[in-house]
Amino acid sequence: MVTIVKGGHLLDLELDFAPGDLLIDGDVIKRVGGDIVQAGAEVIDARGMVVMPGLINAHTHSNQSIEKGLCDKLPLDAWMVLASYGGAGARLEPRDLYISAMVGAIEMLSTGTTSVLDCIRTDFAWFDEGLDAVMQAYADIGMRANVAAQYSDLGFFSSVPLSLIEAPEELLIQERRADVGDLLTKLEGYLDRWEGRDPLLTPMLGPSAVPRCSVEMFEASLQLARRKGARLQTHLLSGKSQVQVGNDRYEGSTVQYLRGLGALESWASFAHGIWISDEEIGILAGTDTTIVHNPVSNLKLGAGIAPVPALIRAGVNVAIGSDGASSGDSQNMFEATKSAALLHRIANPPDAWPSAQDALRMCWHGGAGALGQPVGSLAVGCKADLVLMKTDTLFFAPKDQMMNQLVYAEVGRSVDTVLVGGKVVVRAGRIATVDTHSLLGEAQELATRIWAGLPDRLQRFEKIRPVLEDLERSVGQIPLAFARSCG
Repeated sequence: MVTIVKGGHLLDLELDFAPGDLLIDGDVIKRVGGDIVQAGAEVIDARGMVVMPGLINAHTHSNQSIEKGLCDKLPLDAWMVLASYGGAGARLEPRDLYISAMVGAIEMLSTGTTSVLDCIRTDFAWFDEGLDAVMQAYADIGMRANVAAQYSDLGFFSSVPLSLIEAPEELLIQERRADVGDLLTKLEGYLDRWEGRDPLLTPMLGPSAVPRCSVEMFEASLQLARRKGARLQTHLLSGKSQVQVGNDRYEGSTVQYLRGLGALESWASFAHGIWISDEEIGILAGTDTTIVHNPVSNLKLGAGIAPVPALIRAGVNVAIGSDGASSGDSQNMFEATKSAALLHRIANPPDAWPSAQDALRMCWHGGAGALGQPVGSLAVGCKADLVLMKTDTLFFAPKDQMMNQLVYAEVGRSVDTVLVGGKVVVRAGRIATVDTHSLLGEAQELATRIWAGLPDRLQRFEKIRPVLEDLERSVGQIPLAFARSCG
C-alpha cells in the first residue's frame, strides 16, 4: 500500500524544519519533502501538524505495567526484593502477561512511542506460553517490539555483596534457580518460533544481569545469540553494590569481563550502566554496543546518576528507557527524555549538559541502535514509524525551540495520529487497533487481584528488610572513588 503524509512540518535531527510530504510504500519511507502526488495513494492530511519519528523506549518490563505505584522510598536492592525476587513478586499467568503488555503498549502508543525493547519475565512453568502471550499483545495492537526473554539461573542475593554484613545463613546458600540446559532449550525454541513471524516483532535474549547469571549461563547466552544471530539485552551495574560483586567474581571490572567474552557488540545493549568507571567508559567507547539510560527509575530508587555526559563525549551509543512501571511508574517517553536532559545538570558544568537535541538523539538514534532497526529518522529507507502532533498547545517555532518544546514541555497530549510500519494505530488521539475499554477493564480486575495479595508480599518483605537495610548501609560505606574507578 502507498501512503502520502501530506503537508506536515517535518521535524527530524537531520532536516530543516519546514512543510513537506512523506511517501510511504509498504512499511518504508520512500521519499521525503516536497509536494508529492501519486495516483491511488492513501493521503493522510498532516497540514498544521508536526510530523516526527516515533519515540523509542529502549528498556522496560511489561510484566510490571499493572504495578504502577507499587512502592515509595525504597532503594534499588530493597525494591528488587519486593517487586521481583525473594519470593515476594506477583506471579502472572499468560493472560495476565498479555494484559500487562497491552496496558504498557496503550500508554506508549498514545503518547507517541512506536517502538519498545521489552525485557519480559515469565514463570518457567509457562515460559513458552507467557512469551507468546506478550508477543501476541504487541502484534494485536500493532506496536514495534523487540521482546527479550528475561531469565537467570542464580538468585537475587548472588548479585549483592553479602560478605559485607552478617547475613542469615539461608541467604548464603545460593542454589541454582534453573537448569542451564533447560533454559537454553526454551530460549532457542522462542527464537525459532518468532523469528520472521511478524515484521514488527523481534525475539531477543535477556539474561537478567551479569551477577544474577552463572558464568556458564551468561557465556552460553552469548554463544546462543551468536549462533542464532539474535540480539541481547541485560542489566549492567545498576547498583553500587554490584561493583564489588563484579570485582570479586570476575577478578576485574564487569565491563572488562564483558569485553573478554566478546559481549560488547552492536547486537548487545546494557540497561542502566550507572556505576561504570572512566576506564570502563573508554572500553565501551571502542565498541558498537549501547548503554540504555533510565533516568526516572534511577532517580526514584536512588540508584545513582549514570555518567551520560561522559558517555556521549566518548562516543558511546546511549539510548533512553522508561524502565518497568513498578519502579519508573510511567511509560511515557516524553517524561523519560526530559529527565535525561535535565538530570545531569546537578552534577556537571553547563558546557557538559545534554541539550534537548542530545536527548532526542539518544531517544531516536540511540534507541534505533538498541533495537538494531532503521527507525527514529524521517529518512529514505527508514521504517514509517511516525507521530503527527497537533499544534494547539505545541506552538510552531524555529527548529531549536520546537525541539525544546518537545523535550521540556510536551507530555503526549499533542499526539493526534501514530503510524507504525506505515499503518495507522492511533487516530485522533485514540488507539485504532484494539478495544481499549475492554482491555483496561480486564486490567483493573488484574490490578485488584494483584493488590489483594500485597499485604502478604509486604509481610514477607518485612522479614528480609533488616538485612537489606544493613546491606544498604554497608554498601554506602564503600568509598565513591573505589566504586567508580575500581578494576
